Amino acid sequence: DEYYDVIVVGGGHAGCEAALASARLGANTLLLNLNLDRLAWQPCNPAVGGAGKSQLVHEVDALGGEIGKVADKTYVQKRVLNRSKGPAVWSLRAQTDKRLYSMEMTQVLENCPSLSLREAMAVDLVVGPNDNIEGVVSHFGITFRAPSVVVTTGTFMNGKIWVGKQSAPAGRAGEAPSVGLTESLRSLGFETERLKTGTPPRVDRRTVDFSKLEEQMGDEELKWFTFDSRYHIPREQ
Repeated sequence: DEYYDVIVVGGGHAGCEAALASARLGANTLLLNLNLDRLAWQPCNPAVGGAGKSQLVHEVDALGGEIGKVADKTYVQKRVLNRSKGPAVWSLRAQTDKRLYSMEMTQVLENCPSLSLREAMAVDLVVGPNDNIEGVVSHFGITFRAPSVVVTTGTFMNGKIWVGKQSAPAGRAGEAPSVGLTESLRSLGFETERLKTGTPPRVDRRTVDFSKLEEQMGDEELKWFTFDSRYHIPREQ
């Protein structure tokens, strides 16, 4: 068995921030992810912010988080959405370089004191005699113990993808789902439901006549997610 103060299951946006927040407060923290080469790996449309989300990125940054800083370091285009409406609904969105974003966030995680990274699938929760959490068990039977467990598995928990009318178990295309934790949560009385996301079809650029399309440029006047001006370095859009 391995012992920690906090275990975070899942290394997406939420998991990275939870693990960093815990470790920076001095807690001995473990971050588990199915694949350590896919930490902070963004989906097919890699973007940060946008309507209903950009203010959350600003708030996480104000609390000491990393998503705003990394987005500002790795954007390929930035635009403020809803400019035709009032300022209350303006939303900053950055299209990001998904590989560079993952590399930058992974470097932050690897260099954070009190934070350990392990590649494992959590399949069960360890619960004590007083219904207190005591840790998680991995697919290969390793028990990681901690009095606090944060679950940030996103779409991977018992994930399923559909292509046309055909479905297959997956966290996202080409990646395996996390299996076992859903059943463990249900056995403890939690109710689970599915959240559906949608992916637009891929288009072969060789079949598109770009001369008939209107180019949408990034904003000339750049806005930033982070309040830390050291990260306000313009990139080519």
